[in-house]
Amino acid sequence: GKFGEQLLIVTPGIRPAGWQAGGHKRSSTPRQAVQAGADYLVIGQPIIQAPDPKAAALEIIQEIKS
Repeated sequence: GKFGEQLLIVTPGIRPAGWQAGGHKRSSTPRQAVQAGADYLVIGQPIIQAPDPKAAALEIIQEIKS
């Protein structure tokens, strides 16, 4: 394509399995986004609103790897 290998795919609206879409018209799980080719995931509320943000981030990483 025009941009070749330089184009990165940044995917917003990521919600771990079991989360509501929130204000997003479209959302997907981290695993779905990675499988669809995302290079970077934008994950806000599921991490920053968690009682333990570090644990939430680690759970999301495990979800992607599973």
